[in-house]
Formats: sequence, C-alpha cells, structure tokens
Amino acid sequence: MSLLSGVPSQLPAALAGGLAGAMTAAVRGAAGTAAVLLGLERRDVWSRPGRCHIEVRGVRGPSGASVGRIVERALEDHPGVLWARLNAPAERVVVELASPPPPQRELIRIVARAEAAGAAMTDGPGVPHHGHPEPHHPAEGRHRRPALPVLMADLAGLVLTAATRVSPWTPLPGEVGALATAVQYHPRLRRVMTHGLIGAERSDALVPVLNALLQGMATRGGGLVLDTVQRLAQWREADAALDAWARAEPHLVPGPDHAHAEPIVRERPKAREDLTAGYAERAMAAGATVGALTLPYAGPRRALSVALAGLPKAPEAGREGFATSLGRFLALRGVVAMDRGVLRRLGQLDTVLLDVDALRSGRYELTDLALLDGVELEQVADILFALFDPAAPAQVHHDGTGWSLGPLEDLEVTGRTGRRDAERLRDEGGELVLGLAFERRLMAVAGAAMQTLPGAQALTAAARRSGIRVVLAADQPCPELGFVDAMVPADGHLVASVRALQADGATVLLVSGNRRALGASDCGIGVHPAGEPPAWGAHLLVGTDLDAVALLLAGVGVARQVDRDCAVLAASGGGIGAVAALRARAADACARGQTASTTAGGIAFGLGVWRARQLCARPLTPSAEDVPWHLMPTSRVMDRLRTSGAGLSAEDAAARAKDPTGTGTPRTGVLSAFLEELANPLTPVLAGGAALAAVVGSRADAALVASITATSALVGGVQRVRTERALAELTARSAVGARVRRGGGERLVTAEELVPGDIVLLRPEDVVPADCRLLEAHGLEVDESSLTGESLPVAKDPAPVVASQLTGRHSMLYEGTTVSAGDAVAVVVATGAATEAGRTMATAREAAPVTGVEARLSALTKASLPVATVSAAAVAVAGLLHGRPLADSLVSAVNLAVASVPEGLPFLVNAAQLASARRLAERGALVRNPRTIEALGRADVLCFDKTGTLTEGDLQLSAVSDGERTLPVDRIGLWHKAVLAAALRATPAARQSEPMAHQTDRAVDLAARRARVSVSRGAPRWRRTGSLPFDPSRAYHATAGRTAGGATLLSIKGAPEVVLARCRRRRLNGTESALDAAARTALTAATEELAGAGRRVLAVAERTVRSGAELTDDSVRDLVFVGFVILADPVRPGAAPAIARLRAAGVHTVLVTGDHAATAEAIAASVTGDLDQTVCTGPELDALEDDALDELLPKVDVIARCAPHHKVRIVQAFQRLGRVVAMTGDGANDAPAIRLADVGIALGRRGTPAATAAADLVIGDDRLDTIVAALTEGRAMWTSVRTALAILIGGNLGEVGFSVLASASAGSSPLNARQIMLVNLLTDLAPALSIAVRTPAENTGEQLLQEGPHHALGTALTQEMLQRGLTTALGAGLAWAGARCTGTRRRAGTVALAAVVGTQLAQTLTSGGTDRHVLVATLGSAAVLVGIIQTPGVSRFFGSTPLGPVGWGITLTAITTATLLHAKLKPLACRLADTDWMTAASRKVEGNRKTEGTGPSSPSPTAAPVAWLNAALTRLGLLAPGPGTVSE
Repeated sequence: MSLLSGVPSQLPAALAGGLAGAMTAAVRGAAGTAAVLLGLERRDVWSRPGRCHIEVRGVRGPSGASVGRIVERALEDHPGVLWARLNAPAERVVVELASPPPPQRELIRIVARAEAAGAAMTDGPGVPHHGHPEPHHPAEGRHRRPALPVLMADLAGLVLTAATRVSPWTPLPGEVGALATAVQYHPRLRRVMTHGLIGAERSDALVPVLNALLQGMATRGGGLVLDTVQRLAQWREADAALDAWARAEPHLVPGPDHAHAEPIVRERPKAREDLTAGYAERAMAAGATVGALTLPYAGPRRALSVALAGLPKAPEAGREGFATSLGRFLALRGVVAMDRGVLRRLGQLDTVLLDVDALRSGRYELTDLALLDGVELEQVADILFALFDPAAPAQVHHDGTGWSLGPLEDLEVTGRTGRRDAERLRDEGGELVLGLAFERRLMAVAGAAMQTLPGAQALTAAARRSGIRVVLAADQPCPELGFVDAMVPADGHLVASVRALQADGATVLLVSGNRRALGASDCGIGVHPAGEPPAWGAHLLVGTDLDAVALLLAGVGVARQVDRDCAVLAASGGGIGAVAALRARAADACARGQTASTTAGGIAFGLGVWRARQLCARPLTPSAEDVPWHLMPTSRVMDRLRTSGAGLSAEDAAARAKDPTGTGTPRTGVLSAFLEELANPLTPVLAGGAALAAVVGSRADAALVASITATSALVGGVQRVRTERALAELTARSAVGARVRRGGGERLVTAEELVPGDIVLLRPEDVVPADCRLLEAHGLEVDESSLTGESLPVAKDPAPVVASQLTGRHSMLYEGTTVSAGDAVAVVVATGAATEAGRTMATAREAAPVTGVEARLSALTKASLPVATVSAAAVAVAGLLHGRPLADSLVSAVNLAVASVPEGLPFLVNAAQLASARRLAERGALVRNPRTIEALGRADVLCFDKTGTLTEGDLQLSAVSDGERTLPVDRIGLWHKAVLAAALRATPAARQSEPMAHQTDRAVDLAARRARVSVSRGAPRWRRTGSLPFDPSRAYHATAGRTAGGATLLSIKGAPEVVLARCRRRRLNGTESALDAAARTALTAATEELAGAGRRVLAVAERTVRSGAELTDDSVRDLVFVGFVILADPVRPGAAPAIARLRAAGVHTVLVTGDHAATAEAIAASVTGDLDQTVCTGPELDALEDDALDELLPKVDVIARCAPHHKVRIVQAFQRLGRVVAMTGDGANDAPAIRLADVGIALGRRGTPAATAAADLVIGDDRLDTIVAALTEGRAMWTSVRTALAILIGGNLGEVGFSVLASASAGSSPLNARQIMLVNLLTDLAPALSIAVRTPAENTGEQLLQEGPHHALGTALTQEMLQRGLTTALGAGLAWAGARCTGTRRRAGTVALAAVVGTQLAQTLTSGGTDRHVLVATLGSAAVLVGIIQTPGVSRFFGSTPLGPVGWGITLTAITTATLLHAKLKPLACRLADTDWMTAASRKVEGNRKTEGTGPSSPSPTAAPVAWLNAALTRLGLLAPGPGTVSE
C-alpha cells in the first residue's frame, strides 16, 4: 500500500481527514491540553484486551533501573496483574492483565506511588535527556500529542482573525504577530522565553500557542493557515504511527522477556548543531542588519518590517512536509517509529554504520564445493544436500549408510585431509568449511556462508546515492554488501565505535540490533528477526524489512536536498519580502513582508511533500536470494520449489504469483516530467526574479520570465514522455512468451505470468523467459552474450556443476539468453526483478549522475547571482547619493537585477537539445532525455563492449586450415575447398521450412554457398544416407553418404580434441600419411593457436566404411584428418574508422568485455590497427585500490574478464578523474555501467530490455558510425549553444555594466523596467534561439570532432560572454553619451535602448553567418524595434520617444563602432575571465582542468567584494557550497 494512494493533493486530504480527527480529539482533550500548559500532566496509557502500556517517569537516567524494579514489584503484587516489565527506552511499563482486568486508574495510582518511592530511594528523579526533544511514543494518546494544543490555538487564531475583520475591534499591529513568530523560529529566543519550564511538552507548546493567538489578533491569517496545514500533517503522521504500533505490538511483545529493556544513556560526545536552527539564527541576524541599514531611509516601521521579512519559515515547513509524508509511508509498511523526530534530522546524517551481525539471517547456504581426486559430482551432490542442515551446519550429520557431513576439523578421516582446498574455500568467502566423508574417507570439501537478510545488498548502494559515508561494523570484510569506506570493531565494541565516529564529528545512522549502540547513535534503526526481542532503544523498529532501511538511506540525500532547497526559498522569500516592505505604506509594510515569507513556507511544504512522494515511488532494488541451484541435484531443486515434472496446478501458480508493482520500468507522466524539468539550478533564481519584478510593479516582466521558464520545462517534459512511451512500445513488442506445463497440460504464457516452480519447455531460437534450472537437455546450446558478453554459444547439461561464476554454471539458464540449438525442460527458480537480468535492470533505474546542464546552469547561476546583487546594490546606492527617493532607487535596482537574470537560458538549451534530438532521430538514434545531447558533446571517454558492439554478434566462418596453412574463407584454394566440402558434408541438411539449429552449422553452410563449394566436391554424386546428431557428450556431428562408386563416406565435424583422438591418418594436399605422435602434437598446438582471439575451431575428418554399416559412436574411429574450419564473431565493417575518428577527436576508447584477455586484445588490435595494446583484467582490478586504479585507467586500452561490478567501478574511476564517460553496450551485463555513465548508449537491434531501460541514447541501426554522428551533433550543439549563451548572457552583462556606469553618472538607469523587458524580448528569444538550433554545416563534422568538449565550456564560454558584454556596454554607452549631449534624457534613453538591442543583434548576425533562420530572426527583431520606437503611442507606453535622423545616426554609429571594436576587446575579456569571480565557476565545470592562458594575472578590483558576497550567500544557504568548501 502506498502512502500517496489517498493523497493526490496534500492540503485537501489533510483538511478533510486530519481536521475531523483533530477536532474530535480536541473536544475530548481540552482539559488535558490545559493541564499540559499548566504543568498538571496526565499519565499516558495505551491498552488492548489483556495488556496495557503505562507511562513511567524518572527511568531514563542512571537510577532508572532501580525505579523500574520498584514499579514492577508494586504492580505484580496486585492480584489482577500477571506480570509487569519496565521498558525504559519507551518510558512505559508493560502490564499483562488477568481476567477480569483491574481498573486503569488503580494501576496508574500504583505506578505513581512506586515512582515516588523510587525517587525517594534514589535521591531524586532520573536524569532527563537533553540531546534532542523527548521522543513521543507511537501509542501516546491523542490528548498528549504536541500538535494538539498548537492546532487548537491555530484554529482559535483563525477565528480571531475573522472576528477582527468583521468587528469594529482594532487589530494589533502586524509587527506584534511577526515578533511572536520570530521568537518561535529563533532557537535562542525560544529558549529564553521557555526558561524555567520543566518538561519538553510545555516548552514546545507554549511559544507556538502564544504565537498563534497573537497572530490571530495581528495578522491576516496566512501564517496560521501554513501552521495549521503542518499540524494536520503531523496529526495524520501520528495516526499512522499509532495504527502501525497497534498492528505490531502483539508481535513485538509476545511475553515478558520481549517487553523488558534497561535504561539507555543517549548523550553525544560532541553537541551537534541543527543545521536548520543555525540557518534560522544567521538569516534572522542578517535580516536585522539589513533592517538597521534601511532605518535612516525607510523609517522605523518599514525598517522593522524589513528586519522581520526574513523569518525562516521555509526550512521548517519543508522539513515537516517531507518528514510527515515519509513517516506515514513507513508506518504503512509496518515500521514502528519510537521517535518520529529522527525523520526531521535525516538531512544532518553523514555516516551509516552497518552492523553485519544484524544483517545476517542465521541460516547458511553452500557456496562452493571442492571434489577430491576420482570423485564425481553426481556421486556426492545428492548426499551433500541431504545431510546439510542450514540451521545447524556446525554439527556432524550421519545418514546411517556410512556418509557423514560436518566441520572438517570435527570429522575423523583417514588419508587426504583436504586442508589445501579448505584454505582456498576460506579465502573465497567460505565462513564454514565442511567435509563430506564416506566410511572415514574424505570425498569432498564444501564451503558454507551465512546468508544476509533480503535487501541487505541494497543498503550500500542506497547510501552511495545519498552521498553518505558507509562504515561496516565487522571483524572481516563482507563482499556481498559491496564497497565500504571503513571498518570498525563490532560485537562488544559497537557502542565505542559509535562514540568514536561521533567524536570525529560524524552524525551516525546505525543499522543494528544492539540496544545500547542504537541508543548512542543519532539515528538508530533496530533490526530483529521474528521471535527475538525487539531492539528497544532504536528510533525506528523495522524488524527484518531492510527495504525500509534502504528507503531511509536514500531519504537521507533527499532530506539534505530539501533542506538546501528550502534555505534558498527562505532567502528568496526574505529578499522579496524586504523589497515589498520598502515599497509598501508603513502600515502595510509588515503584512507585505510576512506574506512573502509565508508564501515561501507554503512552497517549501509542498516541495517537501513532493520530494517524499518521489522517494516513496521509487522502485525498490530486488532482494537477491543466493541459492546454489546450479550445485543442487534436480530432485533437490524440485523438492525445494515444491513442484513436479508435471508442473504446477493453476491454483498453485495463482497463489505464487507476486504483485508486479515495482518490477517494471516506472512510467513518467507529463506533470512529473514537467516538475523534474523545473528542478534545475536556475529555476529558483528565475522565480525569485519574477517575484521581485512583480513586487516593484513590473508585472509584464514577471509574466515573461515565468512563461519562458514554464514553456521550457513543458517542452522538455513532453519530449521526455514521448521518448519514454516509444521505448515502452519497443519493449512491449519484444515481450517474451513461454511454453509451460500447468494443470497436466502445456500452455503458452508470457514471461510476466511465470512463477518459481513452473516447468518450461524450450526449443531453438526461444528466448529464456526466466532464470531456470535445467531438468532435461538434448544437444542444448545457449547464446549468453546478452548476459556474460561471451559471443560463442555455451553447451548446457542438467548435471550439477561446481562454478562460482555465471559463465561456468552449465546447469542453469538465465533470462534474456537465447537457445541456439537443442531442446530442454527446465524449472523456473527466479522471475522478474529477482532474476540476474532483473537485478541489473533495477540497478539501471537508480538515479543517474548530475551532468552537463545541471552543472553548467549551477555554475552560471553561482557566478551571475553575486554580480546581479552587487550591481543592483550599486544602482541603489548611486540613486541615494544623487538624492533620489529610496523607493525609486529600489525599483531601478530590482529592474536591473531582473534584467541580469538570463530567463531564456533553460529554454534556449532545451530547444537546442530538442533540435539535435530530432536530427539524431532521423539517423536512427532515439534520445531518451534531450540533456543527453550536451553530455555527448563533452564526452572524452567511451567504454564499449565487444559482442554486438564492435562485432556483429553472429558466428561466421572466417578461415579454413589444412593443418599447415590457414587461409581466409574468401581466398581459399583447391585443397582448402576440399576441407570446406568435407565440413559441409558433416553438417545437417538445411531445410527451407526451419533454420539449422546450431550457429556453427549455419556458418559453415553460408560460407560454402558463398565460396561455391558443394557436398560433391571430392565425393562425386554424394547422397546423405544417415547421420549421428551433435550431442555435448560426443562433441561432434557425423554424417554418412553414398558416393558415385557405391562406397559409403563417413564425414565428421567436431571438437578438435575429440576428433583428433579418433584419427589415425591425415590428408594434406590430396596425399594421405600416418598421423604419428609428432604430427598429432603439432596439430594440437595449431588448434590452440587458431583458438586464440576468441575464435572457435572445429576439426574435420573422414573415412570410407563398408556399405550398409550402422552409423554408431563405435564406428567413428580410424579417421583421416582433413583440416580445420575456424569460426569467429566478425568485427563490424564500420568499427575501425569510427574508433579512429573518435580517437582523433581526443576521445579515450576502452574495450570492456567479459572475454578472455587474448581475445579482447586481438579484437582491439584489429579495430585500432595498433598491435601494442595495454590490457588488464577484472581480477587485476579487484586487487587495486582506488588510487592505483585511477592511475592505471588513463593508460588502458582493453579490460578483459570484466564482470558488471567491474564496469561500474571503471565508470566511477573515470568520473573521479573528472572525465565525461560514455558507455556503449547491448547486454544486461552492461546496464549498471550504462546507467551510471554520463552518457549511456544502447544498441537497439540486439539490446536487452535492461540495457534499453538504462540507456540515455538508443542506436537503432547498431552502427558505431551513428555514435560518431551523435558525438558530432553533441559538440555542434554545444558550439552553437556557447555562441547563443555568450550573446544572451553577454548581452545581459552589457546591460548591467551600462546601467551601473550610467547610474553612477546620472543617478538613475537610462532604461526603465519596460525597456529592459523589451530588450530581453528582442534579444533573448528569437535571435539567440536561432543560433542555438541551427543545423551544423556538412563540412564542419571533422572540425567539430577536433574541437573537443573543453572548447565549448568553461573559460572559452566565459571569455566570449565577457567580450560580448563589453561590446554591448560600449555600444550603449557611446550612443547614450552622444544622445545625452544632443538632446533630452528621454531621447537619450531611447537611443540607448536602440543601441543595446542593435549591438546584440549585430553580434548575432556576425555569428550566424548566412543561416536563413538567423537572418530572419535578427532582421525581424530589428524591424519590431524600429516599429515600436517610431510608433508614437507604443513608444510612449515603453517610455521612449520617436527618433529623428540624428538619433538614428547616433545609434547606428555607436553600433558600428562597437561591432568593429569587438575583436579588440578580446584581451580585456581574457584578463577579466582570469579573475577569481568568474573562473571559480569555470573550474567547477571543467573538473579542475588547467585553463588555457598566458599565466596568472592580477585580480580585478571587483573580485574581492564579489567573492565576499558569494561566500555570504553560501552561508545563508542561497548558494550551495562547491566541492571542497568547508562550511563553518
């Protein structure tokens, strides 16, 4: 059940459900609320039939145990009490009642008297806990909830607000309500107000209640509505927690042993400041400072309103929205929240400590097996599993027939001891080594390991996504949990480990079952198996639901993001409120300022709810069950799955069917895609700019900014939804079907309908629909390239097999692989998300890394926001110094700040990406997300798979050998054609109705037809008379045929080691000779040489037999060796030139494959033409630390024997080095790395659903040429966008520079708000957009590839922006100065307007060349400008005046002069670009690349103040700290 299933909109649901419950409880609990406020506290009791939990006080300190024992004895002395146990962490005594039960009042009196007696004996009450607010028990009564008194006060306040509006009463000044709110939100002021109150309940309730009442008498009620919504959300969260407790309590406390828990001391070694509280203090201090500065100009009431405008409501509201929604979802999952406050502190956590002991299931599974010499697996497998006890493997078990199984050191054996095998098994992760003996003779050694709980493997991945440190509490590494950052002692040292981490400054989330350690942690998540006592002392009790733990770990990162976003909202609301207060009448100033703060709080609450909904809607990573199906005998497999050879009944299949929710790819709706597109760094800045413009009266400019931002997000969202639907349709068309045995018959079902235990039937060309264990197989070969990367088919056999890797598990079939030959019967062991491919798809759906657009927008925002702030302040100060009124100076400053915001930037980038995506779609490349295009343009590393990427993915005959010479199949001579003819005769007959079963047979037949070789070559009039089909146990195919002379010719084709062993002679160039030992050795060596580089070699032999002889295995002897046929997966024709172009473009190409090192090296050499390849293997990577891997990878060309986790680590390592990584592949094994890479590319024809789901770009034609085209398109897009950004942002910088200089000279900006809006309309939309979406010229492909990613980003863009900004400012300044000397101020402003627009349009023309769209957009904008200026009514509306010949002459002269001097301004632009205030953002994007230039230059005079302002905005939360920034 989903938290959000009943919450389509948070506010209506809260007002409908929560308000009714709250009002009902309010009537019943009014007396209790008054008692809480007055200190007459009531005791909380929760009960169910036969059981009650009574609140106990004074049990949390060192003397708590003594008080608890007194309370227990006193209760157990009562005849109506069966037993009583103190649960000190919960501050409850659990009482089991007799029948009939005693009155609760009587039990409460006993508890109260016992408390008093205990306090007297221990010299006072227990020590209260001051680290965090006291937790509220999930079963606390509604009258005790902290939200109740505040909610009642909020409702009373709303009534008072309505009363003051309709009555003749004069409301209190708004400043009174704002000051009361300031006390509530300022931690220190709140502590001062509540000093002397004992008990958290009264201190928590007093200030909000008083604030609500004062707001009711002094404000319009906006703040009360926001607070009411938050309290209702808290009420619903508490209701959900109560329901979860009521469901879980019978299982948590089945008896007295489960109820008892000793007191736990919770103090931290170091006090840790709440980040939100720290922000509130800093923000309010900043507001007070600004208010004091405005006092001389604005007067006392406005100054006070400015100071109070920055009340930080948003951080707390956002945190409550997120925590209440997440808390309800967790409660619906069954999580018991003993302290709901911990959900408010998730964003502060930075370290997760995983206690391995708590993540173990207590049951063992066999992991590996070592057979002693002469022992067959079939002989011992059944006995092994019959004697193995998963719950007690350390005991010796006997079967009564002489077999015994137990720990190796406990067995009494003679002869071999198996110590060497035991050491190997322990090194490979076996926790327990067992010996299997028969009559005291050791037969096998087995490794066993305790299994982790379902979901444990997902914990480290979730923590990594949240960016928190992972520490493992264990005595030895635990590979199944993934990579960890550190290890600490466990068992009895766990509390000390938690304290040590906290002493180092960490905020620790602990996943454990250790009560004391959980109590010591900052966030304790208690894990306990069913039937064991709960981990009392934890903040959250999850039982064994580790999926909930993974959700919480993922929620840490989301909570941190909510905190950051809400800090930005609060700062923005404060700034907007301050401006609104200064613009309003003194009597209305406070209300205007508070409206902005409250609005920011409302948006923050909705943001928190939305983030929680996104988090809870994420599909869970499937739990992996490591059962050694491949090692089990088929009978044991069938028993464990409770099935039979006849299959499941329809009823059993229906009962086993699982809810498919979460196993498929989640659908994206237009609304969610729209919201996600809005979630970019520039949106808050644009929204703030629009709000400021509206506040100062520029509503048209505000509407322009809002409409452009919304349109950009809508266009991007619609494109994303369309692509998602196209991919979903592609996946649906390729849905896999399966033939199963059910209910005694065969039927066809889809793969989604399969359940574990189903019996499936497979034939050639079938796709395996699920992970299966083979039961029967006849000549079965399977293409597993989609999973393992191995291009050659793999022979399968039902016999148990010892194999630690998937590639060696020949008794298993895996979902998504294809049957190449033979037929099989198999039993399903895993379906959907639990299969190997399903786990890969779940990993692929994890959050992709933040790349290009987000990083660049963030950098531009970080660089432009301080510039806008400083410039606006400069204009305001200049106006004041020239004697202008504060309000007028403020309007000019705000207009300038809004003008400096590049509102067209998101739309421009989105439009450019969409245009590129459409061009790529025409070439067969489907772009899932338009942002992929820009990342492609920056890619400088391409990791690609071999099979299906560089190669065709299909076996073909590549060469023929006679044992001496090997020739390519297209250049074979007479004698080699005879070898091919013999191989063709040994191939099954081709039928038109159905294809050949084996790929090798199809390859031989196709090559013979292309070489025009027939079966009659060397055997005239040959006719097939019989055959012996291929079988893995024989490893050859034999065919008998009658020739023209009546003789019978036997032709054999098969494995060289098998065929050569049956040969006695050889034929070379038509002459036969004896095959002696030396010749046999030479042929064996030739076989090994030919088999290198991933080729498959088949030996061909023949002999003449007597007519009518039966063709059997015994008759295949005394053969004459003819030669070899060599098969290979050929390299794609376009691969070599594509790789050459990529390398020439500066892209580091790396072949990453699961093949053998020699195979991979040979393929890479054939593609690149470089025989000197640097090769390493996956196992070699495992032996390297991260630093060593980072040093090695830039030099590597090939990585072989690479498993999926290796690919992920490779991508991560390149990203650590600051590289932009593209990963290409088509198999399920590629999907995790595809998703993690900056650009994931799937080849569509052969691509598995896992790869397609993970990819950003799907290549429909599987050609690497298309990848090169995509890279070219990406670099072309960034080149165009760089020019467009330079025009757009450079133009804004020019406007800002001109306005600041003109304001310093004249006291006011020459351009008013409407004129600035007109400039943005005429320059930011059509002209810049036409540059961004233009099609790259056909002859610029190689030039664009050579340009490289760094040319379009960082310093190059910064320099071009500054150069264009200087040009724009120069043109406007020259025009304004000339017009000011020859005319009025209004005329000079009009000339300046025309010059600003004209200079930018001239730069657009020079950049766009003769592109038709650029010409139309530029000339059209110029015509509109002339029409507006020269039309009297329209010109007056914009504050302009029609110009005469002199005015236009000045304008054109200034534009021409500035355009001609554009190139001369480049050195100055480069010098400015090297100063700290711009290169900081560039370095962030470039990944600390060395910038090009002539050396260090002296910083500009503005660098220091801009850097100071940047740091100040970062401390206030308006700018996120960059990498390496240390926040005090």
